[in-house]
Amino acid sequence: MKETSEFLKHKINELILKYGEVPPFWIYKPNSHPYSFLWRQGSGEVFTDCFIIWFEENCKTLEEKINYFKKYSPPPRWLATVVESLWDVEGWNDSDFDYSPYLKQLEELGFSGTSDYQKDLDDEKWLEFE
Repeated sequence: MKETSEFLKHKINELILKYGEVPPFWIYKPNSHPYSFLWRQGSGEVFTDCFIIWFEENCKTLEEKINYFKKYSPPPRWLATVVESLWDVEGWNDSDFDYSPYLKQLEELGFSGTSDYQKDLDDEKWLEFE
């Protein structure tokens, strides 16, 4: 688990005041792509740290994690992030990783957009946001 500095505690509290809890990435930055540099520097990197800390502390069971993500209806391009958060897999770490069995599980759990995952992820419109 990531160590929580006073700075991150403060940022987490700001997010909770604004949203009621720390929201997922696509709520914090709706017009963003999961592989954007936004999440690796500056405010995006800080948000990522806050999200990880808050999520690990507040969504411990699989049921809690599923309910959290269902509440926020993830766009298709963010479904890999949901998969990685639910089942603790590291698909981002393996260029040949096959998300399809996990997307099928998401669909069975009632998540929508699984058939549009790759199309949304690869949509050229995201290039203009980089």
